[in-house]
Amino acid sequence: MSYFRIYIYLKFKYFFLSLIHKNEKNQIKIQNLLNRYTKKNYTTLTGQLRVGFYLILIYLKEKKPKKKEIILNSYNLAEMVNICKNLNFKIVFPKLNENLFISSTDLKKKINKNTLAVVITNIFNTLEEIEKIKKICRKKKIALIEDNAIYFSNYSIAKNKKKVYSGSFGDYSLHSFNIMKNISGMYGGSVSTNDKFFNDYSSKKLENFNNFPRLKYLKQCFTYLILKILSVNSLYKIFFIKIVNWSHKTNNKFFLSLFYPSLKFKKKNFDHNFFAKINSISKKMILFQLQNKKDIKLNHKIRKNNNLYYERSFKKSKNKNLRIIKIKDENFQNFNDYPVILKNNRIKKTLVNHLLSKGIETKAIQYSDCHKIFKEKNRYNLENYENRIICLPNHIKIKKDYIDYIIYNIDNFFKKIN
Repeated sequence: MSYFRIYIYLKFKYFFLSLIHKNEKNQIKIQNLLNRYTKKNYTTLTGQLRVGFYLILIYLKEKKPKKKEIILNSYNLAEMVNICKNLNFKIVFPKLNENLFISSTDLKKKINKNTLAVVITNIFNTLEEIEKIKKICRKKKIALIEDNAIYFSNYSIAKNKKKVYSGSFGDYSLHSFNIMKNISGMYGGSVSTNDKFFNDYSSKKLENFNNFPRLKYLKQCFTYLILKILSVNSLYKIFFIKIVNWSHKTNNKFFLSLFYPSLKFKKKNFDHNFFAKINSISKKMILFQLQNKKDIKLNHKIRKNNNLYYERSFKKSKNKNLRIIKIKDENFQNFNDYPVILKNNRIKKTLVNHLLSKGIETKAIQYSDCHKIFKEKNRYNLENYENRIICLPNHIKIKKDYIDYIIYNIDNFFKKIN
């Protein structure tokens, strides 16, 4: 029994239609749709999410040049920290709570007269946690930047029974449309805000950016086609799972970096490819998917049901060697991959390889412990999360019997080593 962990949401028909479809109003339509999700007045489309983050920071830096500190989550995409470092900001890593989200109590202590912005990354957190931080930032008059790269379409039901979506809480809210995201345009990102001055500022900056590199885009399209073909389950079982298994066992950096693009990260200054506009074909792909509300709802529902089934099943198994994230709001904490936190950080590789031998591919790398990469002191409870977290497959092809199979093999692994 085996299923591809990766699920590429972009359908073949949208990919090919985007190559031939002509519509001059794609950007305006995307902006209007994203504004509805984020409850914002303006949306800027960028070549990648990280470009939008860069634009926010240089805008805020010009607006408040004396403020030099950025507060963000230490368990993060290293590139986000690197952007701050390249702009000569001092990074402040606060304590993390049980959901690996910034502790609101510690945040109050960390904010000072030098704080320019607080960056929250939606990973496993609740709406309640975001609202606490938003309240603190509003009171302190600090800009709140919300990274909503992997929480798109997650929502909570408000008292008036209306949906409140993740990505609607930051003063500046970031989305990603890279190849493996819920809405994929090969590459692409956005910033949504009510700040008209930022909207005008970013639009002028983007006018001077280059067109998206053609070769880089073609490579991503080729990767997409390969991944879509390999997602056919018979091909995956015969061919691809064996490559994944071999790559992990031999620690082959080339192949592992294909499965986990974050492994390609290097501390470096901005290169010319960074300053690129979103590709016109990407806009068409993004628009087709945003307009397909039926698929967005279906994918959300299936992931939610899988997450709840994982949670119930792990609670029944009573495995004391791991911890699961408490799901307080199943619509908001709707994980793309189900997270498990191991209590022993030395057994992750052995467990990953054991599961691969049973045909179970996990997401072995979610984010990185950025305090280690950038040689910041490991203070407070900044534990080695990258060595403790594995994420289990969760998408439209994953069924309950496969989840049972995964949990059985995890429990069996710990019985053998204990």
